[in-house]
Amino acid sequence: MKPHARTILILALCVLLSACSGKKRYPDPSPGWHAADYHVLFGRLQRVPAKNPDAPPTWIIRYGFNDADKYAGKFNITPPERLAGFSGGEQVQLTGAIHPEMTQPDVGGTWYQVETIRLWSSTKPQ
Repeated sequence: MKPHARTILILALCVLLSACSGKKRYPDPSPGWHAADYHVLFGRLQRVPAKNPDAPPTWIIRYGFNDADKYAGKFNITPPERLAGFSGGEQVQLTGAIHPEMTQPDVGGTWYQVETIRLWSSTKPQ
């Protein structure tokens, strides 16, 4: 093999090997779902710290990233006592109801009052 061809081959192998070894992180293509009337939601919890350090955090469930959804794929969750023991990032199933009349001065978005919350674990093999 000619030295020039050997150099090209070695460089090509290095590029291929380095590209294959790196981990790529993609967003979950399907973060959750909801029943037609939103009485059941499946999604991922988010804990959002309050602007005021003395105020409690706001909890959000993100069930989608679909702009066509009239609630933009997320709800603020109440009552916060139901979320004791959670840290954020957990996949959960909620049952409850939308309460568009609820508001908080520093928090935008629509509120969802939780009746039950169920933690879901990953079923992916290790």
